[in-house]
Amino acid sequence: MSQFSKTRWLKLPSVVLAVTCTAIFGCSFVHADSRPNVLLIAIDDLNDWGGCMGGHPQARTPNIDRLAQQGVLFTNAHCQAPICGPSRASFLSGLYPHATGVYQQPNKDSLSEDRSHFRGHLLPEYFARHGYHTLGVGKITHGYAGKLAFDEYGGDFRGFGPYPPGRKRFNYFLPDVPWSGTLTDWGAFPAVDKELSDHMAAEWAIEQLGRQFDKPFFMGVGFVRPHVPFYVPQKWFDLFPLESIQLPAVRHDDLDDVPAIGRAIHEVPKYPKLSFLQAQDNLQFRKCVQAYLACMAFVDHQVGRVLTALEESPDATNTIVVLLSDHGYHLGEKNRVCKHSLWEEATHVPLCFADLRPKTSRVIATNVDCNLPVGLIDLYPTLTDLCGLPRNSTNQGESLTGVLQSPKSDTLKRRAILTTYARNNHSIRTERFRYIHYEDGSQELYDHQLDPQEWNNLADDPRYASEIAQLKAFLPKSNAVYHSSTSTSPINAWFQRHFEEQ
Repeated sequence: MSQFSKTRWLKLPSVVLAVTCTAIFGCSFVHADSRPNVLLIAIDDLNDWGGCMGGHPQARTPNIDRLAQQGVLFTNAHCQAPICGPSRASFLSGLYPHATGVYQQPNKDSLSEDRSHFRGHLLPEYFARHGYHTLGVGKITHGYAGKLAFDEYGGDFRGFGPYPPGRKRFNYFLPDVPWSGTLTDWGAFPAVDKELSDHMAAEWAIEQLGRQFDKPFFMGVGFVRPHVPFYVPQKWFDLFPLESIQLPAVRHDDLDDVPAIGRAIHEVPKYPKLSFLQAQDNLQFRKCVQAYLACMAFVDHQVGRVLTALEESPDATNTIVVLLSDHGYHLGEKNRVCKHSLWEEATHVPLCFADLRPKTSRVIATNVDCNLPVGLIDLYPTLTDLCGLPRNSTNQGESLTGVLQSPKSDTLKRRAILTTYARNNHSIRTERFRYIHYEDGSQELYDHQLDPQEWNNLADDPRYASEIAQLKAFLPKSNAVYHSSTSTSPINAWFQRHFEEQ
């Protein structure tokens, strides 16, 4: 057994891209009668361990890697909120959390009541309004009914299940603390793939891709693994023998230089900590990493099934494919197994665009990596541009079409990307730095050129004062109050006080 040191990046980008969209602002790349289809694949809780991201050396993600080679992979892409609901609310609406107030999980389907930001404004709804037939399956929305977001919705089947009889747990048992719980556990279950929601979602998507459409389609396919519980059949675990599992590099003193509010906000009492993972010679640590890798391999297989169906379909040569994760995930780093943070492991996501049309029609470069700081917020304006739709003037992201089309051009207008966790707490990521600013003014600064693991907080180092001043300029000038949909079930003591004060 060994530990891998995550030098970001183990795989260096083949081309560093930076272009502006000024030259193409307001232009459409295609004519209305030949607009491409869109296949959007959204994966839940997938971090940056995939092969194409240069992450975990044992990861098996051949289908995602193949898609990345067919297009442009953004190796420095970040979510706008490090938990499912607000992240999806942001990239589907094209609005930042600080604009809508959706900082935390929304109550069930409650976002559909908001006609100012969400109802009728989501990405698939915009495509439907402009002549596309929209289809969705699995987890695409969160806090917004899938049947409202799409013309046809195939359902979410068993959600994160099925679960063992009596909700039996295999490895992680919840501690008796008074905070909101978690499905966190890992083990080989169920017996076969077809019992899992992701297999069912892929089946539904494959069936739809065999149809004939009389107008272009927008199809969203949402997969829930590797969201907890880390349950997939034994055959996926067998790909990663427990005795050979390589663990991420961690430090027990990693939180010592984090300000008090940073430790309080990021506390996760219900979730596994290093003391649990590392007992008995890292037994549960190895099991946990093995299970996450198994879930990654499983979901990659489902991605491959859908991509194969697309390639064999009548629409194979007129489709743009986008693959993303809604946020990242910690596996032991910063003393946690969860998302819920403003650090790299929770914000960093895979984001890939590929154009499967013939070379003469293609508007996306192939086999190119880009290390510019971009976000899921950029998805909405990028897709409307690529498909020749009018720009949605409410979008707050930046279209990446210039980057996708001309890898050798220069300058994106925005040089940093923002992530928010709870109102007035923000993280700024550039090509080199991560800067975190908390509501009480406390700060963290990490230099990814020297410290890709974010082990050394440089915020108090006077040599970086000028850099911090520049990074502060990217913080939002105002922060909306919490959205009325917000679930106020606290994850820790800080959130309980925070919600009471709002």
